[in-house]
Amino acid sequence: MVSLLEAETPWIKVSSASDGMEALEILDEEPEPPCLVLLDLMMPVMNGLEFLDAARERGFASRTRVVLVSGYAQLARQVKHPAVAGMLLKPFRPADLLDLVQRHCADGTQS
Repeated sequence: MVSLLEAETPWIKVSSASDGMEALEILDEEPEPPCLVLLDLMMPVMNGLEFLDAARERGFASRTRVVLVSGYAQLARQVKHPAVAGMLLKPFRPADLLDLVQRHCADGTQS
């Protein structure tokens, strides 16, 4: 995903985290919130739901759109959180990912 986004959307800063805790650290270091967070629900250390709660506590959830990226459609559909703007089910086509990023980050804001 990172390689595809870096190649196809060079105007967007792309960051990657292996778990929710690392993602929070990245968000804490950035001066501006990202336009979009692509969030896997199943991560080690801090899963996607825990990340959403921690992001809300830090105020990121109200300023950033989140799209759940998951191979577990039933679980992803059960997530009810105001920051969640959609879902991208695995496996997905590269064009689907690029379309999603274009819709949420079309104005040139960071990702």
